[in-house]
Amino acid sequence: MKEKPIEMRYRDELDKSYGVAGMALGLTVFEAEDLFTAVTLDAEGEGCIQFTPEFYFAGNPRLSPRGAWQYILGHYRISVGLAVANALCRRMVLDNGTVDDRLRDQLFNAACADGLDSCQLERDEVEPIFDEVFSNLKRLFNDSRVRKAMDAFADALQQRRTLSHIDVNDILQQLNLV
Repeated sequence: MKEKPIEMRYRDELDKSYGVAGMALGLTVFEAEDLFTAVTLDAEGEGCIQFTPEFYFAGNPRLSPRGAWQYILGHYRISVGLAVANALCRRMVLDNGTVDDRLRDQLFNAACADGLDSCQLERDEVEPIFDEVFSNLKRLFNDSRVRKAMDAFADALQQRRTLSHIDVNDILQQLNLV
């Protein structure tokens, strides 16, 4: 029986603010802070992060096939990181819970589906990418200082609704996360 991929539905706005906060931190962790212009609670799904045009790959004849592949693969890694950061921040910080095998498997299955769709990656090719992202973010969100900082970030996001790229960087610096 094939398991349904994880659905990133939010229980409420508080839950959403932690998911978006996790993704904002994830952008920094994966050195993609130059690929977004803002984060917002007033959008749905992937629209919570407003990406720069450079994030979206439309092809570039000046890139070699290998260069284009590396570009697409790098953005796939970022996408996996954002999904994992969203889920782990909500589970580990907001809910003060632990990550069980079910959540990990759901995230892995979603990463596999996305990897097949965007990069034609098979499960065994997704696994090392996912494992690295997952273990790094799990370790990060286990840190009590990071958890406290995410509480403050989610609170700032709820109050202001939208944070520009500069606002996100300023808040993360004030919280000693960058």
